[in-house]
Amino acid sequence: MSEMGLQHRAGRWFGGVIFLIGLGMMAAVFALAAIAFLRVPEALSGVGGARPLAAAGVQIGFLFVMAYLSSLFASKGLELFSIARTRAEE
Repeated sequence: MSEMGLQHRAGRWFGGVIFLIGLGMMAAVFALAAIAFLRVPEALSGVGGARPLAAAGVQIGFLFVMAYLSSLFASKGLELFSIARTRAEE
């Protein structure tokens, strides 16, 4: 196999790994969001020493940022994979 073929193969592999990291990050965000939303009735009733609404707002903000970053990771992984694949076919 030529050196160029190995580079394209490494690019596809690296793109796939980055994509899987992004998917893992998305799964973590969805899990954290599910846990947060299970606590909403408790927070609204004020039972059990629930955090104030401002702290919940900050947590939701962090979830949005994490979701955005994980989607960037996944899209860059797909981009790397597709570029390496099209270069290998040329």
